[in-house]
Amino acid sequence: MDEFDELMQNAKAERDNGPQGHRQRVYASVDRDPDMTAMADYEMLEYLLFATIPRGDTKPIAKDLIRTFGSLSAVLHADYCELLRVPGLGSKSAHLLAHVLPIVIRAEYGRFEHATRLTTAAATARFLYARFLGENKEKLLMVSLNVNDEVVHTDEIAYGSVDSMQVDIAKIVCAVERNGAKKIILAHNHPGGTLNFSDADIETTARVITACTLVGVVFVDHQILVGNRYISMFGDTSLDKVLAICDKYCAKLTESVAAEKSRHSLRMHLREQNDTEDANRQKLQALQTYRQLLLLDTETRQEIEREWVRDIADEKSNSEQ
Repeated sequence: MDEFDELMQNAKAERDNGPQGHRQRVYASVDRDPDMTAMADYEMLEYLLFATIPRGDTKPIAKDLIRTFGSLSAVLHADYCELLRVPGLGSKSAHLLAHVLPIVIRAEYGRFEHATRLTTAAATARFLYARFLGENKEKLLMVSLNVNDEVVHTDEIAYGSVDSMQVDIAKIVCAVERNGAKKIILAHNHPGGTLNFSDADIETTARVITACTLVGVVFVDHQILVGNRYISMFGDTSLDKVLAICDKYCAKLTESVAAEKSRHSLRMHLREQNDTEDANRQKLQALQTYRQLLLLDTETRQEIEREWVRDIADEKSNSEQ
């Protein structure tokens, strides 16, 4: 080997072992796994930072970001000024990271630009999923539907703390009238990760249903979303499952609840539309069933609640089969 070949080999080794060689390996990794399922959180940030840091090693900065904010989600939820405090992160990189999440959310919204019909709990959860991305406080949304179950508008009704929020019923009624809604759906997130309806959730739902009856609007459902999982109060066959569980764990169901089960099963089978007052009254009766669950011990409630939890992706794949 002559001196020139040796110099070329040394240069190639330095290039392969240096930052540029590392970047090529990262790019190759992404090409092999476009969904990035095998990449660590810091590696995803490292990959993003290639766009704003053309040379040099972005791995130390990516790891500092995770250490500083605690998680990939927290990094992407941080604002521009917070990101600038991380050593080595410049203005361009801070701008990029601060606006990745809004861009992703806008893209998700774009999937529903055309008239969207929400006829199942799974469809509703998919529609609302992006609207809770990155939220670290509770938020209550109301979806207004027309008589054909098509989305008219989505309103933010309340925004609270990590584990609570105040709900203004008058604001809901105003939004209903402004949107010309014939039906509404409520949904909120639980940043703490618990998927269950609290006593406050049930009481709020009852108040909203009562208000809906007064203004002639059908209350369709109330959902809780945590990541890509959700729980539905009235959607699909959830009510039948609740009633069956109550029948198992509670000594006796009231006549009104038993009657609601019969009416609900018939409605699901024939896809009938009862008048507004009757539809809302039946849901108020069903809420009495949920209140029975609150009297059960914690372990039993958790066992029951696990049976209700659905996965958005699984529900979508099942509906497409």
